Amino acid sequence: MPLGLFKGVRTYTLAPEGNGTTKFRMREEYTGPLLPMIWRSIPDLGPSFTQFANGLKRRAEAGR
Repeated sequence: MPLGLFKGVRTYTLAPEGNGTTKFRMREEYTGPLLPMIWRSIPDLGPSFTQFANGLKRRAEAGR
């Protein structure tokens, strides 16, 4: 939204683990003065994030 009234930022992080695997982290952060009003209308994104992460894992492990 203009003037920073509401902002959502999604961050993806990949970090090597000690056993040759990679840790994937996805985070979404919302800010802005309209956040209290908009927050209740934001759906639970947990299932979508899980589906995305599982799909990414499958593709990475398949070597694509």
